[in-house]
Amino acid sequence: MTVLRHLGGYAPVKLTAALTSFGGIFVFTRLLSPSEYGRYALMFSVMALLHLLTLTWVEAAAFRFGGKIRTEEDRRNHFRTAMTLLGLSSLMALVLAAALTVIVWDQPQYRAFLPWIAVLMPANTLVKIAMEAHRAEQRVRRYAFSAIIKLLMGFFAGILLAWLSGLGAVAPIAGLVCGAVVGLALEGRSVITKGRKGRTDRETLRCWMIFGIPASFAFGLDLILSSADRFLIAVYLDEASVGAYAAGYGVADKTVMLVMGWAALAMTPLLMRAYESGDNSELRRRLRDFAKVLLVVGLPVATGIALVSGPLSEAMIGEPLRDAARQIIPWIAFSGLLNGFAAIYFAESFQLTRRTSLRAGLMLFPIVVNIGLNILLIPTFGLMGAVWATALSYAIACLLLGSVARSILPMPVPIKDVMQTVLACTAMLPILYVDLGMGAWVDLFFMSALGAMMYSLAQVLMNFELARQWLSKRPSSDNF
Repeated sequence: MTVLRHLGGYAPVKLTAALTSFGGIFVFTRLLSPSEYGRYALMFSVMALLHLLTLTWVEAAAFRFGGKIRTEEDRRNHFRTAMTLLGLSSLMALVLAAALTVIVWDQPQYRAFLPWIAVLMPANTLVKIAMEAHRAEQRVRRYAFSAIIKLLMGFFAGILLAWLSGLGAVAPIAGLVCGAVVGLALEGRSVITKGRKGRTDRETLRCWMIFGIPASFAFGLDLILSSADRFLIAVYLDEASVGAYAAGYGVADKTVMLVMGWAALAMTPLLMRAYESGDNSELRRRLRDFAKVLLVVGLPVATGIALVSGPLSEAMIGEPLRDAARQIIPWIAFSGLLNGFAAIYFAESFQLTRRTSLRAGLMLFPIVVNIGLNILLIPTFGLMGAVWATALSYAIACLLLGSVARSILPMPVPIKDVMQTVLACTAMLPILYVDLGMGAWVDLFFMSALGAMMYSLAQVLMNFELARQWLSKRPSSDNF
């Protein structure tokens, strides 16, 4: 029942993240022009890459070593180590930010983003250090409270700024800064106060760096794999095409990753505890649970998005970007599923065993394939060429990581459950023929509800143990 409690505890966070993510697409594709939305999408990707290359490694290490916290002294020492490394990594962030400033200096529409990014990156990392400590220690309620407040503040501030301030494409980023400031008020003070009273040493710093830097590099490569196509679309097509691609991507990939990320948020602390305890039987059980939960929530969500792509795009995406986004949503939904299994599931083998540098090296191949295919396909097939390149690259990443993980920490692939879930998803196909003629929102909600009901019914009829447990709330003997 621990898994179910964690899933339930983190559900409000992911629901809020879904609200802000999809609400952002709905609002900003209407308040911003197609070019402004494309510019925002490009600079958000740039900011995310800068953050991953310079600061994310501290966050990753803060979670990985947060599992060792047992006493208040451990917590103070943990925060001291994190603050020390945050100071060092911030210097590299400043260097890269200065280089970016030089690159965009003669482009004021891009230069306007830089002051906001400079504030947002370190602020977010300081908040994330505290949040990852909560997650590692399984302090679910505290994590959920701070995360929800931060998300909502960033969302509503961004909307107000886009509507009233005249900031244009910069407004969503400025809203995130407001959310980060609130996060600092909730969590930052605790990190700083306790960190000042803690101690660290060279060996601890070295361990964090050996784990964190390759992990950050691997995360950065994941981001390049998922966002390189946007820059190539800008080169071969235009900013408006980037906006349409980002809108479709945000609706489809983001939905699948949010659901799978919810499962990871709840279950990775349990995996880490099982691994650190040395109990191989418990670890294998947790890994099986992880695979099944990702499968039972990820595949039907991807299938559902593909089936409701028409009303979904009409309801969520502004009219100038809608038609182009509608065509790519089904492909991106299943690409997002492959992305989730590569970046969340198979990658966990390398995270737990601290083989993050190996994972980073492996990710180079699908990235090279992705860039090559985009260069080849975008000039001929436009946005669909970028989608095909992304889908194939994610499939390669899954196969590569899964194959190599077998020699490190094998990640189970429950074939029987895969087949049953695929069959259950086929039960959703009739929703393709639903057309109530009452508007996009009514069709979307009705089709989604009908699809979810048919999928759930099919799972129960096939006696799928995880769905049976969720519905009966009785733990089965070999899963939970």
